[in-house]
Amino acid sequence: MSDDDTTLRIERVIDAPREAVFAAWTTAEAMEEWYRDGPDYEARVIELDVRVGGGYRIEWGPAGEPPYRETGVYLEVVAPSRLVITETLEGPGDAGWRDTHLTVELEDHAGKTLLKLTHELPTREHRDGAAGGWPGFLDRIERYVTRRRS
Repeated sequence: MSDDDTTLRIERVIDAPREAVFAAWTTAEAMEEWYRDGPDYEARVIELDVRVGGGYRIEWGPAGEPPYRETGVYLEVVAPSRLVITETLEGPGDAGWRDTHLTVELEDHAGKTLLKLTHELPTREHRDGAAGGWPGFLDRIERYVTRRRS
């Protein structure tokens, strides 16, 4: 299986400067907002150490139900343009994956930000699952940063 079979790539232009988009990826307040899928969801950043070798841990999901748990280590941090992170996701049942690689690149795009997300996953099924989840996360990031601008 080639890397392209298991790698998810998404690009999106966000109407906000890349510093604001970078901050959405690297501050607990922002992450706790964009990890929530709706008003009945909860999200808690338990650890957030944004530096090479630092880690993060967040739990989220519907209130009163077993949460998803995500942990990772920052491999690259280049503010405000690039993050490379390992990601381990554990969810209810057998949902999740271990030690995947997520790269977020932020480029200036005429006052807006071109976000390029690359998520290297273990299987096509994981890639397809992530393809169903990431757009919602990116929608919420976009709403967060554009709302804070207005």
